[in-house]
Amino acid sequence: MMRTLLAYYADMMAASRGAGCARDCSGRGDCMNGTCLCEIRYTGDECAGHNLPYHACIGGVFLAVSFVCAVQLTLCIVTEYRRLKAPNFLRACKVTTQKMLYLVAFLASLIRGAYFISPEAFQETWATSLPSAYYPLLLSGSSLIVCFWAEVFHLRDVRWERQRFLSKSFLAFVTFNVIIYSLLFAEVLTINVANTSIEKKSFYQHVFNGCYAVLLFVVVIFFLIYGVEVYFKLRGEFLRETKVCTIVTTRPGPSSAADGDDVQDTLVKQGVQTDLAEVDGTVDPRSVNHSQLHQSRLGLISQALMLILIVGFLASETLSEFWKAKVPVVSRNWHDLVFRLAEIGVTLWFPCVLWNCMAPEQLWILNPRRLLAKQLDEARLADLLGPGSNQDNKNVETDSLVGSIGSVRDCWICYDSSRSDPLIRPCRCTGDVAAVHHECLKRWLIESYGTPDSMKCKVCNTQYNVEETNRLLWERGFTGVHFLRITLAFICMSLSGLFAWGVVQLYPSPVARILGTGGALLVCYVAAKYLGFHTLTAYRRARVASIRIITEPLDDAEPQLCTISKTVTVEIASKNVLEEALKGEK
Repeated sequence: MMRTLLAYYADMMAASRGAGCARDCSGRGDCMNGTCLCEIRYTGDECAGHNLPYHACIGGVFLAVSFVCAVQLTLCIVTEYRRLKAPNFLRACKVTTQKMLYLVAFLASLIRGAYFISPEAFQETWATSLPSAYYPLLLSGSSLIVCFWAEVFHLRDVRWERQRFLSKSFLAFVTFNVIIYSLLFAEVLTINVANTSIEKKSFYQHVFNGCYAVLLFVVVIFFLIYGVEVYFKLRGEFLRETKVCTIVTTRPGPSSAADGDDVQDTLVKQGVQTDLAEVDGTVDPRSVNHSQLHQSRLGLISQALMLILIVGFLASETLSEFWKAKVPVVSRNWHDLVFRLAEIGVTLWFPCVLWNCMAPEQLWILNPRRLLAKQLDEARLADLLGPGSNQDNKNVETDSLVGSIGSVRDCWICYDSSRSDPLIRPCRCTGDVAAVHHECLKRWLIESYGTPDSMKCKVCNTQYNVEETNRLLWERGFTGVHFLRITLAFICMSLSGLFAWGVVQLYPSPVARILGTGGALLVCYVAAKYLGFHTLTAYRRARVASIRIITEPLDDAEPQLCTISKTVTVEIASKNVLEEALKGEK
């Protein structure tokens, strides 16, 4: 009797300790009265299988976000392609902050969605570390925003409404990303390449998650610093801008063609250094677009909170060995669910704040001047700067300047004002077609080689002064189309020879052999002629690519705008004029 009671007591104690559950629920749940209560990610009697509805739901949301980012990126490229004066697909794909954010969000959500849709596929070979790539991509996108806001805060006279990438902070961005992806590469080597045990793999994953948490915490700090300065305190160099007012006025006094006067108008360019900030650094509330301001603050706070949540969850995953076994499975499930929702929210934030993919200048995150409601009134500024004859003023135009006043001449081929290489004047043309980049003109000559007067200007018929060299740039002569056509010619010649050999071997009839051999020779002749023609064309292109156009660089000191009067006056108005223009006072 005593032994029976002792055995029953032992069975009850074992059941209360969870010994009644098979395989101790695989370490993925709690044993309750002999039944496994699994974590939300797993299912089954032993918690050995994945919870497919849960994974499909989370993965489907991530894939939907990736699809939206892909569509936005495509529309952005197509819109930029249509805006170009000289459409070029490569120029439309030029790296900008907007495109990079779309790409990062697309890759991060795609990797996360693929992992949740098929978790079994990511448990073998190199794919085990692929889900961890989500955090380096998230760090890249967040650090890009931080660097962009740093330039907004520190750089003056930048056209934020134009598509651009980082300039002064580019080196810092690259350095930080080298550190991030070096950690990812080290994780892949440690977990997948090296012969590491299962316990060690789990330990290393926790270590790398801790590293990502530390780096993300640093990014969040700078994210809040620059975000608060720009969008809460409204401080930064983006409030300061140089404005130029160009006024064409009629010259006083009689003038006639008989007197030999062919000049009747005077062009005056006057510049104003605008500063919307007061002496104490504040901004007049009447000059603020409160709708955009509230949207930016809401977006900033929401992303910062979600990033802080991810930092906390990564830190808790790093220290999971100390607390997970002591917390009931229901709490662990809530922890996992909120973690996934935070990951979805951080990724979804990018396409939401970048919603206007076809007009990014309307987005507060890319154009901080959207926060300003009261800009400099151009007509009012012209009246204030005019010499007293306001009724005679006409053709008033204002431009924002980047760097200095008067640099308005662009290359007539690429129209890319962001390029730093100097402009040249290779012919006698004046006006909008006078300036061109050396490389742009050389590319133009390469593409138009073979046409009559290809080395002459099509407008003024001036012969370009070129210097030929003995060096041939074959990489400029052979394009992708040339390589494809030459490869096809070689394939046709080889196949025709193989066909003739097969006919000779299979058919003993002389007629069949003659027809097969003759047809093969004809194909070889056509292919050889085709090959020779394209090789000669590539040689000529390479020869043109090696020339150097002899010309003088465009003098920046000359007037950048051809006028009838040849009289250009540049004046810098006082800040009182600016304040009157902003307040609408006479």
